[in-house]
Amino acid sequence: MAAPRPRKLKKPETRRKQPAGQREAARAPSEAPRQPARGWPGQQALLALAARVPFLARRRPQFSREDVLAARPFRNPLIAWELRRPEGGPEELPAEAVLRIPRRQDRIGRMLNRFFEGPGHREVVLDEVGTDVWNMCDGDASVEAIIRGLSNKYKLERREVEVSLTTYLQTLAKRGFIGLRVGGDEKAE
Repeated sequence: MAAPRPRKLKKPETRRKQPAGQREAARAPSEAPRQPARGWPGQQALLALAARVPFLARRRPQFSREDVLAARPFRNPLIAWELRRPEGGPEELPAEAVLRIPRRQDRIGRMLNRFFEGPGHREVVLDEVGTDVWNMCDGDASVEAIIRGLSNKYKLERREVEVSLTTYLQTLAKRGFIGLRVGGDEKAE
């Protein structure tokens, strides 16, 4: 009996590489480059449909740069905080803000507390600049005033402080540590 012949595999069809300019010219002008699909099949179509239905669309409020700079950040009243001197350091070191964030008290939080014993809060220690920003987030100072104060104190460019501060304030707001009063809102404390 003869040994079976190995099968010949078909080579995949390959296109000749073209320079980038010719590739774009070969594509129809109305045809956009395809993005890889993310998520489960049909997710993009469902999200596009939901964006068109008013009560399903997730719309974040759009604020101009001037609105954000005029906003007044305020601390979350549920968060207890104190100023502490770093331990073991010289007295001239600036104090750090220590935030006491309460743990979840919903159904899942209570269930987890039954299984895992732990404190009812967690502590977040802010560095020197973070402490300065936290102290200025009193609901009276605008973001613009905080930018001016930090750029004067640390001798930094205004734009550099603005970019860093807006990112930091977004982080604090996402974690629920602060809120922002925009426009003519009254004090909400």
